[in-house]
Amino acid sequence: MFNFFRKRHKEEEEFDVSNDNALKAYIQRDDRENSYKEASVTFPSGYTIRGIVVDHSEGGVRMRFQNMEALPEIVDLNVPALNIKTKARVAWNDTIDYGLEFLKPVAQSRKFATN
Repeated sequence: MFNFFRKRHKEEEEFDVSNDNALKAYIQRDDRENSYKEASVTFPSGYTIRGIVVDHSEGGVRMRFQNMEALPEIVDLNVPALNIKTKARVAWNDTIDYGLEFLKPVAQSRKFATN
């Protein structure tokens, strides 16, 4: 019976979390492109705040706000410089940074608009 626990412990030790390539196999992310574009987020109530898109991908954006804001779960996102206007879901937040996941596909003429 005690050998069972030793084998299980050994299996857990074999996974090396310090190897970034091993972690990438478990966490799938879209390729991100740096940007520093002005954007606006509109709440369902109609209240609008402005922020900066730090980076973006086909699936969403990382935004930074000047102040600590409490965003609702679903917002309307508008980034004119990147030709993005869609509904987005708050996927994560960290004080002034928010990860917004697109709920509807974003129509862009190129893979990423960079201007």
